[in-house]
Order: sequence, then C-alpha cells, then structure tokens
Amino acid sequence: MLPDIDLVQLRRFLAIVEAGSFIEAAQRLNITQQALSSSIARMEASAGVRFLDRKRGGRISLTLFGRLLLARARTQIAMSERTMSEIGLLRDARGGSVTVGIGETMAGRPVATAIRRFHREQPDVQIRLIEGYTEMMIEKLIAGEVDFVAGGPSHDPAHTADLEYRHLFEIRDILAVRRKHPLAEGGPVTLEALARFTWMVPAFRGDVYDAILLAYMRAKCPPPSHFIRTDAMAVGSWLCLDDDYIITVSPDLIGTLLEFGELVPLDLAETTLVRHACVITRRDARLSPPANRLLEEIVFEAERSATGLLSPRARQDH
Repeated sequence: MLPDIDLVQLRRFLAIVEAGSFIEAAQRLNITQQALSSSIARMEASAGVRFLDRKRGGRISLTLFGRLLLARARTQIAMSERTMSEIGLLRDARGGSVTVGIGETMAGRPVATAIRRFHREQPDVQIRLIEGYTEMMIEKLIAGEVDFVAGGPSHDPAHTADLEYRHLFEIRDILAVRRKHPLAEGGPVTLEALARFTWMVPAFRGDVYDAILLAYMRAKCPPPSHFIRTDAMAVGSWLCLDDDYIITVSPDLIGTLLEFGELVPLDLAETTLVRHACVITRRDARLSPPANRLLEEIVFEAERSATGLLSPRARQDH
C-alpha cells in the first residue's frame, strides 16, 4: 500500500467502485459528495496518477492504476478487518473454559509452556487437558468433547472434509534405553545388536511395529523376537529404567527422562517414524475467545521451539 493512502481512503475508493458513482457512494457512506471527491483527489495527488475516470451522468470507470489499486485495496481492508477481529478475540478472552485434546506428537514442553503462560494471563479460564493418541483425540473433537486438538493429522480419509489442520513442525520418534544399557555405552548401534533385546512399542498404533519389521526386512536381518505392546507410558518408562528394554517413542513423551539423562537416545533412525505436528479444529465450529487464544499460544510456542524439537536426523530430512 502507498504510504500516504490510508484505510479510510481505500474504503471510500472501494465504495465508489461498488456503487458505480460518487453520488451513490456518498449516500452509502453518509458523507457529502464534496468530502468524498476531496478524499479521492488527495489520494490521486499523493500517488501522482488517476484511479477513476469521471463520465457523464456521474458514473465512473477504473483506469489501469485504479484496477491495480482495487485488487490491493480489497486485500488491505480484509487484512485489517481480520487483524482487528483477532485482536478483539484475544482482548475478550476472559473467563469461560477450554478443553484441549493432546496427541502424542505434542505432549511435551512447548505445549506446557504455552498453557502455563495462558493460565498466568487468564487465571479465570478453566482449562481441561485430555491426553491420548491423536486418532482418539480427533474422535473427541468431532463429537464436540474438546475444543481443538494439538497432535498429528488424522489418517482417516473420512475426516478430511470435517477438519482443518495447521501444520507446525515434523518430529522423528526415537529409540531410547536406560543409561546403564549395554547399547548406551557409545559406538555404532546396529539392527543386529538391537534385535537381541525386548522392544516396547505402542499397542494402539500398528505403524510403529510395521516400521520396525520393514527396516529389518530391508536390511535382510532377523527382526527382534520379543515385543511388549503398551500404551501405558508410565509403566513402559519404569520398565526401561529398571531393565535392558528398548522403547520407541515420540521424544516429547519421555522428555524429562531424556533431559536428566535417565534414558539415552540411540542414533539409529531406520526403525523410527517422522510425525507431523499440527493443531486441528472443526470446520463447522468457531472457537470461543479463550480457546482461540490458547490455540494461538500453543502455535507460537511450538513454532518457536520447532528447531529444538527435531532430532538431528529429522532436521536433515526436513
């Protein structure tokens, strides 16, 4: 937008184009025709070009410059209105409640940081968090049991028309073992070495187990003989801490144990999956002001932390 043309002038210009004449536009805007003409004249003088050609009978037509300005004017006005609407939503986010479904891809510190900041600024808003696999959270979203989901995308084609996705980042699952595990002593980790131990994989998600078998098939190696399928992360973490198991998991789910060195990641990406993190809303439901504000806090924190969340291998892939 030209620096000396403001939104008031753009709205008046747009009103003239839509009305087809200065007289009718002035009536719609509830200003005098002289004031409207003077406003457009100042705008044209500032730009050094004519935007409108005046014709007999008070009608107007657009010049080449006017057609260009028309496209830009609509964009600028729409952006301004959207910005003010979003500011209003954030300003009015007082009281009420928010229910968020947290999928495994987003069950980590960025979401916790966003929620902590939101609660500090909006202590009167009641917050309810439900954690589980993203597919389960999406079912709750469609049923209206949560306001939005922070997790991964749905793999069910039937959900495509019902949901809107806002992509945030990609994150690769990791293999982790306790710090006293034989494979945690350093040096290269091979599929053959991993196959000697019991693996813990999600019970609900078959794609993790399938990815492991596919990696061994491609390498023409015998796969692990023993698996424990569990969705009980607390129990699974204790098993890993107490014995020489291998767990394949999103790093967010064991972030504290990794941070304090209780669990150690293994540098072998062939058996793990890259997941897409996003926030998910229903197309047919408008978020309440508190829910919209919390969603934006989560998006901000996730995008700010995205580089740190990616494993080195995932950053290369990304």
